[in-house]
Amino acid sequence: MKIKGFLCSTTARTNEEYRKVLKRRNIGKLALTLAGALIAGTAFYAEQTQKTALTEEMIGLYCGFGIGLAVAGIALLIKGLILIGNEEKLKQERLENADERLVEIRNKAASTTCMVMLLVICVGGMIYGLFVPILVKATVFLMDVFAFSYIASFFYYKRKM
Repeated sequence: MKIKGFLCSTTARTNEEYRKVLKRRNIGKLALTLAGALIAGTAFYAEQTQKTALTEEMIGLYCGFGIGLAVAGIALLIKGLILIGNEEKLKQERLENADERLVEIRNKAASTTCMVMLLVICVGGMIYGLFVPILVKATVFLMDVFAFSYIASFFYYKRKM
């Protein structure tokens, strides 16, 4: 089974509307690519200058994460550009991403994922906080960010929709 349109649902009714949506999304993909390159470049610079107290393992983790983000961003950007340039693929993708059943499935999956992640963050932070006390503060911070972003987005979409 293929997960279709993960984080890509749309309400665009025409190919031209969907093309505009994809162009806006391509800006985000470009930002993802640049962020990845910046993370990897910073880690590489830190390793070369040895001005940080990071271990080799952490520098490798940052480098790998940054390169992974950059490669994913480039791949998604290329896919978006191909879709924009091919009318038939654009129509097919628009119809698949606008399917009401898939949109509802995505909404339920996202809701379930949020609840699981909140539980994991809370339990993990509280357990590991026994060994590294700052993790309790980080856990509370993450839960506060989640709650604030949920409330803000709820009221934003309530007005918009």
